Amino acid sequence: MRYHDERLRWLQENFSYIDSVTMIDATGKITVKERYNPRYSDAENAADNEWCLNRNLLEVFPSLSHSDSTLLQALQKGELLYRENQCTINHSGKKSVTSNVTFPIISRGKIIGAVELSRDVTHYEGERTAPAARPTPKRRSGTEAKWTLEDIVTQNSKMLEIKRTIAKVADSRSSVLVYGETGTGKELIVSALHNAGSRKDQPFVAVNCAALPESILEGLLFGSQKGAFTGAENKKGMFAEANGGTIYLDEINSMPLLLQAKLLRVLQEKSVTPLGASKPIPLDVRIIASTNRPISEVVASGQMREDILYRLNTISIQIPPLRRRLDDIPLLAAAFVEKYSAEMGKQVAGVAPEVTAFLMNRSWRGNVRELEHVIESAMNVVEDGQTVELEHLPIYLSEVDELEEDTPEHSPREAVSLNEALAAYEKKLILAAMKASNWKIVDAAARLRIPRTSLQYKLEKYDIKRR
Repeated sequence: MRYHDERLRWLQENFSYIDSVTMIDATGKITVKERYNPRYSDAENAADNEWCLNRNLLEVFPSLSHSDSTLLQALQKGELLYRENQCTINHSGKKSVTSNVTFPIISRGKIIGAVELSRDVTHYEGERTAPAARPTPKRRSGTEAKWTLEDIVTQNSKMLEIKRTIAKVADSRSSVLVYGETGTGKELIVSALHNAGSRKDQPFVAVNCAALPESILEGLLFGSQKGAFTGAENKKGMFAEANGGTIYLDEINSMPLLLQAKLLRVLQEKSVTPLGASKPIPLDVRIIASTNRPISEVVASGQMREDILYRLNTISIQIPPLRRRLDDIPLLAAAFVEKYSAEMGKQVAGVAPEVTAFLMNRSWRGNVRELEHVIESAMNVVEDGQTVELEHLPIYLSEVDELEEDTPEHSPREAVSLNEALAAYEKKLILAAMKASNWKIVDAAARLRIPRTSLQYKLEKYDIKRR
């Protein structure tokens, strides 16, 4: 009786306030999802609730497994779980810590589901494990993993899948190969991968293989002992500095083939031998490499050894170019406006619709990096309190030959009104969102961040149907 009184007292003290109720059936499918978390807007809560319904719990929270999900544990054991704190990363990469009480649902002696009451304690958990209380990570001077999963601004299906992949593989020791064109944000992805895993408080060392001369790259990577060559001193290499953490080899396809052979030995033997040394140094380091050229092209050109490529490509992440994620341009532009408003001490209202339409009609050979430079340029000339207009954009963007030739329904060279152009872009966005959401209106509306009723109206207006 005393045991049950203790549980009841704990429930009364800790769950006089809850902000989420989740119910699953016997298969793990979410049948009820009601979140009213004050950390998010009403629209975000409503969209999340709708998106989660009828999806498997592990699809919604890819960072969880059957062994660490409180709902699935209650379902499996048929027992009440209480005083359980759980850290999750959801389908869009947002991290939360919740305090849960979880009940199995039993009918006629059979477990048919589970229900969970949750309170978000992310803020308090953050205080409890504040950086000041953690061991100070040993980082190479000037190098750090700056970004986390939450810094990846996206609503694009391919990018959301990348975020889910990162959450799944963050704690793995396996090597990762990231491919993306210049400016797509490879270091952002790599930083988020490092910070999402158990190595986040350990060293993160980034090496640009294309920027360092071949003559010194070997010593910098593997270290050296005094006397190994003229002027050599005892010096730890970057692999040794990254021990316990992550080393990021950017533009690995620029690494000389001789060094690739030595890197292969590091991958195979999990040790490194400094120049002039006779004994190898054991290593516990995760290797993440990236290339700005397609993997098949890199191999065909002879820039990389196939054996090392396969070793590195244990986990593969391919970042889409900006022209393949046009639905992210409004979000990215807004994020850059917010960033440079803070840096420049301005209060800029946002980006005008015609600017968004214009930006979405470009090829973006420089990808996200180019978009950021365009917004930064505009932020230098827009007045405080204004909205970014076409007149604020850099002059080079107005060149006709820079515009996309495949504008939906109209060519840029045709004389069309602004309303016609905006309508064409809106139709293109809606069609892309519907296809990416497998023609599920609820999912597409959440992706576009508009009410479902508004999307239904626009589908009829533009006669968009699954054909």
